[in-house]
Amino acid sequence: MAISVTLKSTGTKRTASGRSAGRSKGRLINVRPKYPYFVMCVDNDGYEPSLWIGKVYRVIRPEPLDGPNHLRVIDEEGEDYLYGAKRFVRIEIPSAVARKALVENASRLK
Repeated sequence: MAISVTLKSTGTKRTASGRSAGRSKGRLINVRPKYPYFVMCVDNDGYEPSLWIGKVYRVIRPEPLDGPNHLRVIDEEGEDYLYGAKRFVRIEIPSAVARKALVENASRLK
């Protein structure tokens, strides 16, 4: 004996704004940053001559043995140095401003 099954729809049709594929729009995890990027110093304890609170610094690509909780930052002396990441917060600046800062910094170091 065969049993007839009829599917009944109780849902609603998606609206134009509901076209999500179910993916979260939150931050991606384990995304590698593009270098260089910029950070602002929020803690300079013990490094007062080299780091200024509130100043924006450039972060460059880490070296192979640099720890995961550290950033290689170009400090006040113009040299790259490894600092704890907790001393900084990442900031986003417009790409035109970043390019100008990088060009001026490169010409100053020549």
